Amino acid sequence: MGGPDATQAALQFSGLIFDMDGTLTKPVIDFGAMRRDLSIPSGDIASVVLSWPPEKQEWAWEIIRGHEEIALEKMALQDGCAGLLGACRARGLRLGVVTRNSRESTQHLCERFGLQFDTVVTREFPWIKPHPGPALHILEQWQAQAGRVMMIGDYIHDIECGRAAGVKTCFFHNPGFPDWSQAADYTVHTMAELARIVLPGG
Repeated sequence: MGGPDATQAALQFSGLIFDMDGTLTKPVIDFGAMRRDLSIPSGDIASVVLSWPPEKQEWAWEIIRGHEEIALEKMALQDGCAGLLGACRARGLRLGVVTRNSRESTQHLCERFGLQFDTVVTREFPWIKPHPGPALHILEQWQAQAGRVMMIGDYIHDIECGRAAGVKTCFFHNPGFPDWSQAADYTVHTMAELARIVLPGG
């Protein structure tokens, strides 16, 4: 676990904003196959799709939804995720989600695992990560100080979104995936490590 001392960090947070795929859940979406089906070999998939004409965008989102539906069948929470969220809620921390996934997929996650969040922002929102708009929207909804909110995600867009919104950032590093820890305030590899940062007493 990297970043500032966890003991000093304890008690400072009033809210947590989580990415969904690869953060709350184990990473299961096959982005390589998605790129092949969309003929987008490089670059940010969503940004490329949004640059296309409306009819081609509609075609592309259907393909993306198909891959997301396959992933829903394999969906599994990160180890310790439910316990951490429950402990955070018991301590009075606000909980949010900012994801590029769809509203339907996020609802499926919550219903399947019995999760509750104060605010959920999906790709139907006017802005998507790395734009700070989703995180700023949550700060406004919560009337929270940016410095007392942390954004947790497994990709650089999560970190960029959080930093641009002025919140603390935490990189969740899944084994075998790229390392973006240098861009974040904190780095964790498990929900247990995250708990030691955000919950008094671990």
